[in-house]
Amino acid sequence: MADRPETHVRIWRRPVWLAACVLASLCLAATANAGPRGLRRPRPMASSSAERSLADGVQRPDPTTCRPRRDTLVYHGGDLVANPDVFVLFWGPQWASDPEQIAVRTALVNLYTDIGTSGFACAWSQYAVPGHPLNAGSFSGSFVISSPPPNPLPDSSIQNEIQHQIALGNAPARTDDRVYIVVSEKGVVVDGGGETGCGGNNFTFCGYHAVFGTLASRFRYAILPYPCNSGGFTCFVDGGDDPASALEAVGSHELAETVTDPDDDLLGGSGWFSDRTGNENEDICASTGCTDSLSVGANTYTVNPGWSNLAQGCITDVPCNPVPDCTEGAPGLCTPTTSPKSHCAFEWQVNPNLTLKKGLPTAKVTCTDGQPFCDFDGAADGACTFHVAACLNSLDPRVSCTQLPIQSIQLGRPNASSSNPTDAGNASTILTGLENADANSTGSIQASAVSYTPAATTSDSCTGFLDLVVPVGKRTFTLKAVSGSSKLSSKLELICKP
Repeated sequence: MADRPETHVRIWRRPVWLAACVLASLCLAATANAGPRGLRRPRPMASSSAERSLADGVQRPDPTTCRPRRDTLVYHGGDLVANPDVFVLFWGPQWASDPEQIAVRTALVNLYTDIGTSGFACAWSQYAVPGHPLNAGSFSGSFVISSPPPNPLPDSSIQNEIQHQIALGNAPARTDDRVYIVVSEKGVVVDGGGETGCGGNNFTFCGYHAVFGTLASRFRYAILPYPCNSGGFTCFVDGGDDPASALEAVGSHELAETVTDPDDDLLGGSGWFSDRTGNENEDICASTGCTDSLSVGANTYTVNPGWSNLAQGCITDVPCNPVPDCTEGAPGLCTPTTSPKSHCAFEWQVNPNLTLKKGLPTAKVTCTDGQPFCDFDGAADGACTFHVAACLNSLDPRVSCTQLPIQSIQLGRPNASSSNPTDAGNASTILTGLENADANSTGSIQASAVSYTPAATTSDSCTGFLDLVVPVGKRTFTLKAVSGSSKLSSKLELICKP
């Protein structure tokens, strides 16, 4: 059992109940081990977390209760879990005999069955980088280990048990995409190397994720102690002390962090975390006790939202395959015009647009060259390809407006006759999309304008998503929708960072 050399130990100072450190390794023979990281300092008892669920394309937790200090995640060059595949080991006979734990087991299995292809997983995909994609997740199954775990349960035993169950054929073989989730039975204290959870003599965490093995044979895993109240602290997330909700919150937290920051420097380099605080994506939002509800089909789960650099805030989920639509409730996906009477006569929709101003998506959207989440050419090539739709006469419930017969739309910038091939190409793309936007009207392109016969009056008429190319820097798009003597101006600014 070799300790990690002192020079490789990185101490992370985390605020409030997320304080943590990378511990000295609990290594198996001839392997390196990255210390546990994850959901740390348990919260004081009697605190409760507000949840909400919106029929909204981008779901955000309640801003009145989820207001963490702004932070920025930085990519540190390591691998990410490209296609996360979860397998859960429920350790202890109570998982097959205690009615409460059987119900909790079902809830957790349902969570991991659903979460990988939900908007929650699509939200973590914003941290994909060229050469390191983040795709939909999957679930390989679960197994109940009938023998009781040691109590306290050391991290070294967890590592050994994962390998033991693989050898027995009860758990699938290791891959770089495999994430093993180990859930200890009720009453068992997990010892992460001096820090304990849930309970114990140094109760500091409600779960963590870690990695062990070698660069060529990495085992990514997370441990979820059964939630408890102990010593004036708690791992429960609601006033009802529901263990299923608590494990859903911690389980979603640890999975998202395993995907975006799976390894330590000793095993191939780190992924995404804040250089200022050491926090990973879920830590930032959990620092103020943020939880939210995630609906997937008929099931609803309690999850920890994740930090979004693009939104500069916490995001619960984003649409995986959105379609142009401006009829959702606030904050919605579309940017209305600035006209106070006709906000919805013309609207832009940028996919994705996670930044808000006055509760609505802004008309200034930023992407980084090569970031697959928002740069749809998929390459760091000196330009970003944005997906942008244009919608006419939306029945937008977020704003007060009057729908108008639109005789024409005049494109100001870019101009169709521009000598710049990128600008001329963008103008042609926009005009062609607008030409066919209203199925009940015939569009005709003349120079940098589209005229409609008869006037476009069909509600909720949207183009498809258009590919607009922005070289590193910014491009401004302006137009005027003409209705009789009225001209409704709209402006969109797209920024591509190097």
